[in-house]
Amino acid sequence: MGMQLAAARLPVRSPSLVAQHGDALALILLALPTVAIDWQIAVTWALPALIPAAGACLVAALIVTMLAWPRTKAFTIAAVVAVLYALPVVGAILRWHLVASPHALIGDGAYQTQLAGGFVLQGQDPYGADYGRAGLAAAPWGESFPSPALHHLVTWPGQFLFPLPLQALSRLVFGWWDERVFLLISAVAIWLLLGALFPGIPGRMAAVAFFLVPGHSLLAVLGDNDLPVVALLLAALLAAQYRRFLLMGVLLGCAIVTKQHALLAVPLVVTWAAVRGVDARTIARAAVVTTGVAAAFLAPFLLWDAAAFVRDTVVFLIGGGTDAYPINGFGLSAILLSAGVIHGARDAFPFALLELIAAGAVWTAAWVWLRRRVAIADVLILMGLVFASVLFVSRYFHDTHLLLGVELILAGLAARAWRTA
Repeated sequence: MGMQLAAARLPVRSPSLVAQHGDALALILLALPTVAIDWQIAVTWALPALIPAAGACLVAALIVTMLAWPRTKAFTIAAVVAVLYALPVVGAILRWHLVASPHALIGDGAYQTQLAGGFVLQGQDPYGADYGRAGLAAAPWGESFPSPALHHLVTWPGQFLFPLPLQALSRLVFGWWDERVFLLISAVAIWLLLGALFPGIPGRMAAVAFFLVPGHSLLAVLGDNDLPVVALLLAALLAAQYRRFLLMGVLLGCAIVTKQHALLAVPLVVTWAAVRGVDARTIARAAVVTTGVAAAFLAPFLLWDAAAFVRDTVVFLIGGGTDAYPINGFGLSAILLSAGVIHGARDAFPFALLELIAAGAVWTAAWVWLRRRVAIADVLILMGLVFASVLFVSRYFHDTHLLLGVELILAGLAARAWRTA
């Protein structure tokens, strides 16, 4: 009783500035460089200066509204992100379908995904298909060698199967489809999932850090293909938080068949569930569900043409010779190539071994760290770290891979910083 009375007499610590206004501070800090980048996008598109100026004024008005009436923060922050992130993507979609151009005004990754869906709708195997003749050769490509995507589909089938119903409906109603529509839907899902994982200010901080990391909108106008797999991983994490482990297994299976590197995040989600007291039997059942879901998606394409599937999604990524992705980008492989350790851009090299070592190091650190501090924000940080580190030592490391790691790390740090403010 004496201890309780003494504790009751302690002065109440007032919340820090970050604790009270962390989401507003994060928005202001990240909105400024994003406005500058979006302005350059408008200049590249030769839009009248009045259009980006109106957008900048709208962002400024929303920020002033947020500061003057803090109760509107949930709406105004979402509106600012919509203007700075989603609006340029909508503009890119309209520009491609309304502006005559000899080039496809969409990134090669997003374009190939919708072409793969088109092949499926026509009853043709998307693995081993000729994407050059299908139109991908017109997509912007800034490298010194022909786009490997013209002849190889590196992603697993979830990437083009999940948007397939929307693609079929859009082509039936409007006569066209743009993969970035599905990517925007995935972005909305990520926004809602971050809000569910981190209610209130930490969720808004995490979402702002994720979408307004400088350069994200620049890549999004071409098509950020990592958004669907991130949404599925966040949904699996949310299911684990609510102890719906069979649902977690289903979502992890869907994430794996969307992009192979989702496999890197599975041990992190399972570790987080384990350190929270989930028994081995429950985890094993979830693992069986995950395997079953992945097998259900992969089996039809293996039966269709196993050689083409393996050549596109395995040999092309880690092999050597003419069926290997040429080393490029700014990761370890490019460093070794420029240093003469690797002699040719298509030479074989044990990148898979390096990826396993990098992944093992992060998984081990995650096991040690999460056993000491069970915080869901740390899982996001560790996801970003494992993606960035493994992709850095892979055959190629591009700006999209860097963005995938950075946006998850920043989202986790933002939510975690608010918790400790």
